[in-house]
Amino acid sequence: MLIDWNYIQQQYQCILDELTVLEPLGNWQLKPQQLQPTRHKTKYGMADNKGVVYINQAFVGTTAVNLLDATIRHELAHLCVGLQQGHNAIFKTKAKHFKAHFGKRIQAESVQLHDAIGYKYSLYASLANGEEILFRRVHRKHAKYTQYKAGRYRYLSIKGNKVLSFRYSD
Repeated sequence: MLIDWNYIQQQYQCILDELTVLEPLGNWQLKPQQLQPTRHKTKYGMADNKGVVYINQAFVGTTAVNLLDATIRHELAHLCVGLQQGHNAIFKTKAKHFKAHFGKRIQAESVQLHDAIGYKYSLYASLANGEEILFRRVHRKHAKYTQYKAGRYRYLSIKGNKVLSFRYSD
């Protein structure tokens, strides 16, 4: 099934109804006011201090229903605890209560969104085992990776393999 904007609106309303049973709106820091589309280049969704939840239009035309579900629940958890909480322990507890799980099965769906968003660069990691893997797609180059230097005790690892270097590709 391909997602359209009508489906996104229906899912938002169903999830909101479900979550307000778990946590009555009177207890929320920010009351959900409306759902709006966005074309943000790096985020699946966002929430603002007026109670607006934004969902990336890149979902439209994909089959990423589990990722959409988790994104809506995640943004509503932000409204429930208040945006000032960021992604702290209070937020994480509420997100877990709201079942905003971004697990392994959802990672496969995220590829569809990344393709729809159209990232400018691919970031590759060279590993100590001789393998080079696609680490992520990004919109801009970041000094964290362009200036990355693996040390004896300070380094990143992927699946237990030490990252030796990163490179960007257009």
